[in-house]
Parts: sequence; C-alpha cells; structure tokens
Amino acid sequence: MKRRLIATVLATLSMMQNAHADIISDLPGFDDVGGGMEFPQPPQEQGADTTTTTTSSTATSTVQRQYTGDVQVREVSRKKDGEIRKITLAEALTLQNMEIKARNARVKIHEVTLILANGQRSDVREYRNAAVLEINATASSGNLNLNQKVAAIEIRAESYGGISELSVKAVSDLGVPRMTAQGPAVAQPVTPTAPPAPGRTEESATVRVGDKVLFDNGSSYVGTVKEIFMSGKARVSFPGYSQDSILDLKDLARSVNCQATQCVGDRVLFDNGNQYVGMISMVFANGVRQVKFPGYSEPSFIKAQKLTKSAQCAGSVCVGERIIFSNGSDYYAGTVREAFVNGMVSIKFDGYNEISFLDHKKLMKGQACASDICVDTRVMFDNGSGNYLGRVTEIYADGTAKIKFEGYSEYSFIKTSRLVKVVSSVKGYSSGTRVLFNNGSGYYVGTVREVFADGTASIRFEGYSDLSFIKVDRLGRQADCHKNICTGNRVILNGQYSGTVRAVYSNGYALVKYDGYTDLTYTDVSKLSR
Repeated sequence: MKRRLIATVLATLSMMQNAHADIISDLPGFDDVGGGMEFPQPPQEQGADTTTTTTSSTATSTVQRQYTGDVQVREVSRKKDGEIRKITLAEALTLQNMEIKARNARVKIHEVTLILANGQRSDVREYRNAAVLEINATASSGNLNLNQKVAAIEIRAESYGGISELSVKAVSDLGVPRMTAQGPAVAQPVTPTAPPAPGRTEESATVRVGDKVLFDNGSSYVGTVKEIFMSGKARVSFPGYSQDSILDLKDLARSVNCQATQCVGDRVLFDNGNQYVGMISMVFANGVRQVKFPGYSEPSFIKAQKLTKSAQCAGSVCVGERIIFSNGSDYYAGTVREAFVNGMVSIKFDGYNEISFLDHKKLMKGQACASDICVDTRVMFDNGSGNYLGRVTEIYADGTAKIKFEGYSEYSFIKTSRLVKVVSSVKGYSSGTRVLFNNGSGYYVGTVREVFADGTASIRFEGYSDLSFIKVDRLGRQADCHKNICTGNRVILNGQYSGTVRAVYSNGYALVKYDGYTDLTYTDVSKLSR
C-alpha cells in the first residue's frame, strides 16, 4: 500500500515538472540577458575586484568579474539649478551601474549624463530630478544596461546646505574605472567681448529630452523627444499620432535657432525653376529648414543650400529703388520689392500684378539726371518725322529716360542723348514772343509757346490749331523798330504807295496798311522810306 502511494506521488510530481518546463520554455535564459543575475556585494576598496558566482538550474557555474572605482567631487556649491561637474575616465569602459553619496550637506541631483566614447550623450533616467539626498544617503543608477563605453560623466548638482561633497562609485566588468573629478570653477578675469546678435547664436546639435526634432523617412515629420535610452534610441511624440515612436538618435535632427547664416524668422528665396519667397519657421541641425510659403497651408522642408536669404541690397540695387529692365525690344520700369544675397531681386513692374525675379546685373537703377536732362524736365523728341513734347518721369543709369508724351497714355523710353530740354530763352526768343515766319511762299504770324536748347521754338500760328517747330534763326521777332522803320511810322513804297506801319520784325519785314487798300501787306523795310 505504501509503495503504491509513493509511486502515485512521484508520477504527479513528474507531470507537474514537465508542465512547468513547457510554460517557461520561451523565456530568455541567463545567457540571453547579459551573463546572469547580479547580487549585491559588500563595499570594496577603490581598485578592488569582486567575483560573483551564479548557479544555473543545471548545476554548472558561471564566473563574472566586476571592478569598482570611486572618486570624490568636492565643493559642490549652492548655485541655483546646480553646476555641472565633469568626471573623466582614464580609459573608456562599459559601466554596469553607479552610486552617488552625499557628504557634509544635503544635495539635489538635477541630472547625470554619460558621455560615450563615440561622442554621443546618454542621460541616466534614475538621476533626472531625483529626490534630495540627505547627508550620507546614496542614490543608485540601477542597472545601466549600456553596451557602449563611457569616456566621462557629467553631474549637475546643487547643495542644499553648506558646501557639499559627492562620493561617486562606478562599477565596470572590463577593468577598474580610474576617474578624475573636475575641480570647482574659479572665476578668471577676462576681457569683455561683445555679445552675439540676438537670435544668431548657433546651438548644439545634441538631442535632449524635450527637444523638437526632425525625422525623415522619405517624408518629413517634426516631433518632440519624450525619452532617451542608453541604447542610442529615443521615444518621440508626433502631432496627429496617438502612439509614440521609438527611433534611432542618429536619424533625428535637433531644432535649433540658427545654423550657419540662416535663422528662424529669416525670409528666403527658393528657386526650382519657379521662384518662391517664404519665411524659415524651423532650423534643424542636419541642414534642413522648415519654410512656410504664403498661399500654402503646409510647410516645406528644404536643404539650406537651396535657400537664399533676403537682404537690403543686391549689388548696387536696393529695396525700394526704381529700376528699368530691357529685354532687347521693350523697356519695363518697376520697383524693387526684395533683394537676396545671391544677387536676385523681386520686382513689381508697373502695370503688372505678378512679381518678377531677375538678376540685379540686368537692371538699371533710377537716378536724378543724365547729362543735362533731369527728372521732371520738359523735353522735345524729334524722330525725323515729327516732334513730340513730354515730361521726363524717370531717368536710369544707362541714360534711358521714361517720358510721358502729351496726347499719349503709354510711357516711352528714349535715350536722353536724343532729347532736347526746354529752356527759358534762345537768342531773345522766349515763351510769348510774337514772331513772323516766311517760308518763301507765304507769311505766318504766331506766338512762341516754348523754346528748346537746340534753338528750336514751338509756335502756334494764327489760324492753325497744331504747333509748328521751327529754328529761331528762320523767324523774325516782333520789335518796335528795325533799322529806321518803327511801328506807327508813315512810309512810302517806291515813291508811289503810302501807308502806315502796323508791326516791325527783326528779320527785316514790316506789316503795312497801305492807303486805299483793305489788306495788310508784308514789305521788306529796305524798300520803305519815311
């Protein structure tokens, strides 16, 4: 009876053992999690090593060596928000864990950052805004679970009493961590330097918790770093997505205020065959810019080298200046709206709604005068078949003038060398002068409207609505006397015809009313006697 009972119990235990083995068969073994479990060890002297023996279920032994090193961080100050003290390892090692102990006064550990041998930085989560350490209290990092070697440790700490000290212990499986702590900062006299321009300081590219970052997998996404892991990954939250993403730090670009010459808020030109002007809304450390263009709801992500900053001037052409552009057959006048450092300018041409973009070297600037012709000058233009009167509205550096001619709604563009300006008088002729013109077939009396620098006069002849343009040398100016014949004199022609002089002109003619005749006659004064 007893033998049957024992056999039954053994069979039951065997079945339970088999079932338990089935349940845990998919769990990682000791070798899968980095060499076995670790057990607390008694404190060791600096440079001592510890041997830990782990026994597996198969009764075999695995031996793991641990090396401990410690260093004292002295004179931790009460500076608000703490000061950073750096601990340098003589040789970069992988660290399994570390402990920080407060001495002399209470201490607040704000953050601890491990500087890896490859230059990356890794925050120790357990120390981020940790509780205040009482005197002789210890704060542990726990298992760092970090496979990369550590070259240095930065501790940002703040004393909550007098001057405090920290005792820092680090454990490695590669060798004894031989550490040197940075001493307290000592103020040194320096020559003051001018502060950088606001908003133009280039920041570090190192990604930290809370940073805005750019992730590009063919499309561009901007998110916020929520957590950084010692494995070189980060947890990032993207707007519009309910779940966070775990991404490699190397695939993230930190948002900064400035990089090189480009900063947030700069106006830039993007030219892909068409031209677009927008404003940089974000700058990323990988050289990508987020740009918002007017008329587009979504921002664009563009490499910095494809963007050109706005400037006050491009060459000698500046914002607000009037310019002229010739395409070889026509002229276009406009105003410079914006200039860019690559020499391009945006222009609003008169009569056109759209903005045009041209190289400043193709433009001529406006100026006050060219030769003796200035803006607002009254001018005459003779194209060989007719004379045209107008006023200069603009003059450009190549000597071209923009003119509004009388009777025409459009503007004309003519070189100033082909224009003649109005003057106050020429050889005694001026506006209002009464003149006589003899073209060989008849006599014409009129009034001078304007005279020009080349000796031409514009005249309104009696009985004609149009103006005539005649050189003053071909005109006779009305005068009181010519030679000995004066207005009002009684004269006789050829000793036979008597009459009264009504007008005398400087070209040698007199207008005479002969007795017995109703018409007035123009007579050469050399044929008259008093």
